[in-house]
Amino acid sequence: MSETQKNKQKYRTTSTWKNKKKKEKARAKNLDEITLKPLRKGWQLHHNCLDEKEYENMSKSFLCCNNLTHKFIHWLYTYYKTDKQILYRIKKEMKQMEKENER
Repeated sequence: MSETQKNKQKYRTTSTWKNKKKKEKARAKNLDEITLKPLRKGWQLHHNCLDEKEYENMSKSFLCCNNLTHKFIHWLYTYYKTDKQILYRIKKEMKQMEKENER
């Protein structure tokens, strides 16, 4: 584990982080803000700002989400930042799957 990851892990044990997470969970009404399903055990408070120097900046925007949603957001962002059309292609595929699975 890198030093940065160790520092992040340590920060997430602080009362500042725990209070922020609790406050954000209440704001999101205990829902994953992408899927709108209830937050599960192990849910994540996603930082929208990925700058390592800003990790402890609690004024940045956050998103409450379940673990798989969090992984998906980070996966998608790696492509989206250089190819905005990926969302169009994903939507097209979802429509095709829906069409082929209508019964």
